[in-house]
Amino acid sequence: MEHDAFTSGVAPGGLLNSRDIRVLICYMLSGVEEPMARQDVVEIIFSEGMANFFETEAAIDELVRLGNLTEDENGLLELTPVGRSAAQTLTTRVPYTLRERSVEAAVRLLTRQRREKDTKVDIVKLDTGVAVTCSIDRSDNPMMSFTLRVADDAQAQLIRERFLDDPVTTYRLLICLLTGEAQIRKFGNHTILDLPW
Repeated sequence: MEHDAFTSGVAPGGLLNSRDIRVLICYMLSGVEEPMARQDVVEIIFSEGMANFFETEAAIDELVRLGNLTEDENGLLELTPVGRSAAQTLTTRVPYTLRERSVEAAVRLLTRQRREKDTKVDIVKLDTGVAVTCSIDRSDNPMMSFTLRVADDAQAQLIRERFLDDPVTTYRLLICLLTGEAQIRKFGNHTILDLPW
């Protein structure tokens, strides 16, 4: 296999060929079926060790030049019909695991970005401890808001990340607990929560 790309930051099994990097980008955008920000595409591919940062940037530039992608003034990349065809035709050039990892990472990122539009986490340092306020707002109508006082910033950041990962489950869990739909029972030193879903 030809190697015409820089290898810095590329994990074993990553892409070392410029053409393969271009195919991977088209495949990923085809898999999520929506435009993505250039910086997000580059971050996913580089942080997952699939290709070199600079090679990924160069691949995007080349895809735009060739008409496989369009890029708007905000850096939003969209796959053209030519790019979609290339992704389907040349898909076997890129290992299956890389193709699937790229789409999974992109879906996770886009899901997280959507959630962050509807959710908010405020962290405020107090004289002793930290206050973490988590809220879900839909169309400027608050659905839920709660504040926890925790020991330190590390714990506050952990709560922030967990809440942003799945705010809907947090909402459902609180509703079940507060309405009595959840059954709570003790088992030794453990508390077991039986949920209706």
